[in-house]
Amino acid sequence: MDDNNGEIEIKTEAEVVGQSKKNKLSEANALIEASQELVAKVDSEISECKIGISSAAEDFDEAKRTFNNVTFKNSEVLLEKVGFEYTTFEEAEAFELAVDGNEDESFSVKNLSSGRFTGLILAIVVALLTVVAWIYLAMTKLGIDPSSITLDNASEQVNPILTWIGGDMISANGNMTVGALILGFSALIMAWLVYAIRINLKGSKNLRIAKKTYEKSKDYCMTQEECQKEMKKVDVHLREATEEIQNLDMILNEQASVLRRVIHVEGVYDGEKEYHPSSKKVMRETEKIMRASEHLVSTAITQEQKLNFKSVQALNAAKDIYSEYLGRIYD
Repeated sequence: MDDNNGEIEIKTEAEVVGQSKKNKLSEANALIEASQELVAKVDSEISECKIGISSAAEDFDEAKRTFNNVTFKNSEVLLEKVGFEYTTFEEAEAFELAVDGNEDESFSVKNLSSGRFTGLILAIVVALLTVVAWIYLAMTKLGIDPSSITLDNASEQVNPILTWIGGDMISANGNMTVGALILGFSALIMAWLVYAIRINLKGSKNLRIAKKTYEKSKDYCMTQEECQKEMKKVDVHLREATEEIQNLDMILNEQASVLRRVIHVEGVYDGEKEYHPSSKKVMRETEKIMRASEHLVSTAITQEQKLNFKSVQALNAAKDIYSEYLGRIYD
């Protein structure tokens, strides 16, 4: 099985079976092995995605915590000192970061029993029953009472029984050796027949199960691939959001430095103070950056275990704020 641009190649039943069309058991085993490979491959890739998201989520949480507890709080305090009221953003929906939505859909492929062991047991039982049936029939025809046979006289009854089987039953010259051969071969033939029927029936059943299992494994693979794509989108989003938080942290710290300069030069707001227009502009810009950053860190990353469109919008808005800030400096 090969990877094509991160996607798992799913073969048809004919491609999987290939040269295994020797018998039904071989076909069934080939399909089961292919099912196990499919499931193992997609589960491995899902696990890798989860590890990547876990790492990205930790980095995001660390950047978010540092930003909220230090930079954002400092900016709030500074705005309060200059009399600029900042209303904290409140998200109506609870923060969510969950992408493990397919835990209940875990799928495992079990090996199939070939039926050889049970077939062998049945064959032995049938062989013994065949021998018993021959002996009982011979004893009945010879008028031998089974209850009269003891350990002491059992050997005396063997010769007439084998002789009857070896020819007397068809009014031919009975032969004890021929009787033994007939008894043995008939037991072997019946045993082989039962074993072959058992293996054939089990092979047919296994093939039906294997085909259903392979179809289920393909469905599972396609479902998990969709989940994997969604997880990768969340992973990319988390990494971009973490980078953007760090960008906003930097420019908000620069704004805080300007606000400290305003407070140092123009003083703390006392209810009547009128700040310079350029100072008021800094306050509004600081609020704008804070608003964008708060939306970014507070909006749920996922919604119903898929990437939340609102979080994408918050990230794009944050990127625009950062680009606008850089544009004012370098343009």
